[in-house]
Amino acid sequence: MMDVDTDNERIVKEYIEGDTVYEMVLKTRPLDECLRQIKEMCRLLYAADTNIGYFPTNFIMQDGILYYVDYECNQYMEEWNFENWGVKYWSKTPEFLKYIKEHS
Repeated sequence: MMDVDTDNERIVKEYIEGDTVYEMVLKTRPLDECLRQIKEMCRLLYAADTNIGYFPTNFIMQDGILYYVDYECNQYMEEWNFENWGVKYWSKTPEFLKYIKEHS
């Protein structure tokens, strides 16, 4: 994020080139490094009592670094953390496949 205007509800973000985690799952590409980095993000976020939008379209891997490109940020709730919700969409799980079917 480069700038934010909360009064007018606008954010300015830099474009990050690369595949989203969603695209990586579709292409059956390995996610080992993505998962390592998201777990580190979670360690920091949970300590700060924060959740972010863990859906895989919100993350881009570029040059070995996982970037969160969404703006969502909420108070931590266990039911919406990565382990209980987000991870369901980071592989070809029934939830991921259902999402594809409903949004294709």
